[in-house]
Amino acid sequence: MNRWWGDDFDVRFYLISRIKYFQKKIILDVGGGIGIISSEINDDNIRINLDLSFNDLKICQKNIDKKIGVVCGSMTNLPFKEEIFDAVICSNLLEEAKKIDIQKEENIENPLSSYPTIEKTLDEIKNILTKNGVLYLTTPNNKYYNTIKLTFQELNYALSRNFSRIEINFFNTYPKLGNNRKLNFANIIPKLKSKIANPDKIIQKLIKTRSRCNYSVSFYVEAKND
Repeated sequence: MNRWWGDDFDVRFYLISRIKYFQKKIILDVGGGIGIISSEINDDNIRINLDLSFNDLKICQKNIDKKIGVVCGSMTNLPFKEEIFDAVICSNLLEEAKKIDIQKEENIENPLSSYPTIEKTLDEIKNILTKNGVLYLTTPNNKYYNTIKLTFQELNYALSRNFSRIEINFFNTYPKLGNNRKLNFANIIPKLKSKIANPDKIIQKLIKTRSRCNYSVSFYVEAKND
């Protein structure tokens, strides 16, 4: 099924390990698709999945988890009251916001490459988070992909506009050498290690809190609302 992640060591598995044991919280997954992440969270929480795809939302309720509430809506216009969610998930979505701005040629020229759709999305998320509510965010690192994904500078700048307590972590810092899959250590090394150790423990060890070169496959972020 092409909607499920192909990489066994995708950063979203680490995200799930951080949130799956939440209890009695109100949680929103922005751009949650068919609800894979929301379905991993305890069902004693109120879980809301927001996505633009009506078909994905139907799959979420019919095939994934009927207890997940679904809302068809946009990341730049969240249809909720202010300060209502204890946690907001924004997983592998900001790179799509950046793509929208590049396609529209609306990116603002400055040394940090600010993108209006990214900033609007984070503005909306901040408004609906309770005081001390947390944004849980993942996005690919352009240092690995070398395309139009977010750089560390772009991500840090966008987050800093709305959040003062930000922790940006680097997930999977093994290198990709060229386009040869046999030299893609980011896939090979974790998979080899998983043969002799618990894959869950390998996923936990792939997180790095510091990186001199800002290099990794993905970013993992927790940002707390003041």
